[in-house]
Amino acid sequence: MDVLADVLATTGFKGVLLAQLRGRGPGWGCGLDQLDTAGFHLIAEGTCWLRVAGQPPQQLMPGDVVLLPHGEPHHLAGSPEEAAVPYAELEAAHPVGRDGIMDLGGDGPVVRVVCGKFEYDGDASQHPVLSALPPVIHVPGMSSDLELQGVVRLLAAETTRERPGARAVAARLTDVLFVQVIRAWLDTAGTDSQSPPRSWLTALRDPRIGAALALIHEAPRQPWTVESLARDVSMSRPAFARQFKELVGVSPLAYLSRVRIALAARLLRDTDQLVSDIGEAVGYTSEFAFSRAFARERGLPPGRYRRTSLAQPAEV
Repeated sequence: MDVLADVLATTGFKGVLLAQLRGRGPGWGCGLDQLDTAGFHLIAEGTCWLRVAGQPPQQLMPGDVVLLPHGEPHHLAGSPEEAAVPYAELEAAHPVGRDGIMDLGGDGPVVRVVCGKFEYDGDASQHPVLSALPPVIHVPGMSSDLELQGVVRLLAAETTRERPGARAVAARLTDVLFVQVIRAWLDTAGTDSQSPPRSWLTALRDPRIGAALALIHEAPRQPWTVESLARDVSMSRPAFARQFKELVGVSPLAYLSRVRIALAARLLRDTDQLVSDIGEAVGYTSEFAFSRAFARERGLPPGRYRRTSLAQPAEV
């Protein structure tokens, strides 16, 4: 079982292209407020600067990718000191053209930035992937990851083409880009002086704990116990329980509950199955036990969660 793929599918995770910024020279700046979702920027041409509160300005080079998992407020600018104009004001003064590009004008070398976001079900602060990531992930264009370089080049190219289906291809590539960025981050997480927070995501790197996570995702309905999981990954119960919590941050059964409730939430949103049937489908022996576990994880009982989800307007 591919744990990351399962989590992304369960939460309805998908990439969306927003627009492209094109500026010339150092005299431009764009300020973006706090987003309610994760965002990303890909430097398709030229160089620019990223400013995030509490961090020094960072120069971005061609092929660089910046992921902002928590939607942090930030500025993109042609120089580290350039004032940033709020995005809404720039959009009013420089409407996005049919080619999806917001041309900011100016004189000098061209910089083109592909901007996008990621949509998903539920609260961004509780998303199982994004909540495990730092506020900013920067992957240099000169990364040694050849697969990531290939995705970056193809996405940068598709956003300039007028061939049929180019925008659809580019949108699909954003999903691939996200996974490749996460892989690159996992490859380097903890190699500097600051260790990443404990989470199931970083625990995937451990062969036995990663295998236990895969077992849970592959069969969440299974009546797993700490003993049965430990046995299946060839560990003693005490060592397994200790190492699982040390790497993941929660106990094995608490993690199992999260996986079950995430799956149940998707079924409540996307199907008309009875609440009792959904509870049984994800591994609970009674509707009462399911409702109690669901309310503990999501703050609402299953029936109210379904009604609230259905009342939300659909994305246009």
